[in-house]
Amino acid sequence: MAASPLARERIGRILERWFLTEPLLFSIWNDHRVTSAAIATIQVGAGVIAYNPEFIDGLTPVELEAVMRCEAVRILLKHPYSRRLLPPQIAWQASNLTLREHLGALPLPFPCAMDVFGHHDYDQQFYEFYHHRLLEQAAKHPAAEALEAAGAASGSKISSGLPSSGGETETPSVPAGEPGSGPAETSSLPAEAESGKAEAAPAPLHDYAWSPRVGLENTREWDEDELFSERIDERVSDAELNRNWGTLPGGIRLRVLANRQPRLDYRSVLRLFHRSVLSQRRRLTRMKPSRRYGFLYMGSRYDFTTRLLVAVDVSGSMSNEDIRLGFSLVNRFFKYGIEHIDALAFDTQVQGEALTLKRARREVVVTGRGGTDFNAVMDYVDSHPGYDGVIIFTDGIAPAPRPPRVRRIPLLWVFINEKTYRTGAAPLHSLGRVVFLKSATAYARSTSRGVARRCG
Repeated sequence: MAASPLARERIGRILERWFLTEPLLFSIWNDHRVTSAAIATIQVGAGVIAYNPEFIDGLTPVELEAVMRCEAVRILLKHPYSRRLLPPQIAWQASNLTLREHLGALPLPFPCAMDVFGHHDYDQQFYEFYHHRLLEQAAKHPAAEALEAAGAASGSKISSGLPSSGGETETPSVPAGEPGSGPAETSSLPAEAESGKAEAAPAPLHDYAWSPRVGLENTREWDEDELFSERIDERVSDAELNRNWGTLPGGIRLRVLANRQPRLDYRSVLRLFHRSVLSQRRRLTRMKPSRRYGFLYMGSRYDFTTRLLVAVDVSGSMSNEDIRLGFSLVNRFFKYGIEHIDALAFDTQVQGEALTLKRARREVVVTGRGGTDFNAVMDYVDSHPGYDGVIIFTDGIAPAPRPPRVRRIPLLWVFINEKTYRTGAAPLHSLGRVVFLKSATAYARSTSRGVARRCG
């Protein structure tokens, strides 16, 4: 589709104003490639903001800025870059409902939670919550779901069929005075439509807000993207540091800040784990002065016969490269002053005997490649007392185990990457520290940014 100079210029003028008034929204738009495309309205995903020039040209300046603001906040909340929710029509409706609740009244026909659910119990909630509740509502109203599916297939406009604030279901209606039009949807604001107080919104905005019409198309590129999520987190951190939030409401700021993913530096966690392991061997003695108080208090001596156990998951879900990465983690601890380490491989059971390492090893032969059962490691720890710390290297594809009987023994769970960490880390936090390894690409990227900041 040929780009419309008028549409591009209108978007450009708003971005020029945002450079001064909305620096965060401006940076979010500039992180994407903005292009025209053969779509109905506007689409975000995979680092691209695509728009229909006719849709842009049909909006007033106020409406266009509202649409751009909605898409920028949608990106800030990571709806296009988090785990994909299905079906797409309900995902689009849940996303719009989240924007309406947190951005307040806009010149857009987005319903609020009260309009959709008929009560205020679900006000100011988040994207996944609304998606779940809309799925429940669709299951209770299969006839309305069928109507929406038929409308999406034929391209006609019919009502969403969701209960209004009065608890009744809307019926399809044909607007008068529109030649050649088929069945048209009623207003997206059911409470106002029933009272007759709201005027019909322009057709382009009806398309933009109506999930059966554009939900499938506008969410087609939505998928989990760690790289773009990290870039969004960087923009949010810069805005927090420099107080460049613009005119975003406080509720959105809190939601965006809470949506950031913590970046864990596993190297610093390993060093902290090393110190906590050594502290288990601390002995107080009068023969050595305290560094802070001299001979007034007893000093400390450490027994450097620390015993560390590293258990590497060798189940079928772990690749050979993952297993090599796990044993390279073992070698790293020799740099932190651990004199010898016991390493074992496990899947549903401990494979072979624990291998005692007194120096870094280049090659380790493993067997196994079955399922995963963390209780095998806990049973081994219970039957071999005397370890000062245990590290479990895994992809986390297994139920959480029972805790070891030795309650004081520190556990460190190391996931192979951030994706597996997000999936399986939550049940393990009660059993010890949990961390993931950054990929080589991500670590090089973060290192280069740090160098650039220091040089700058």
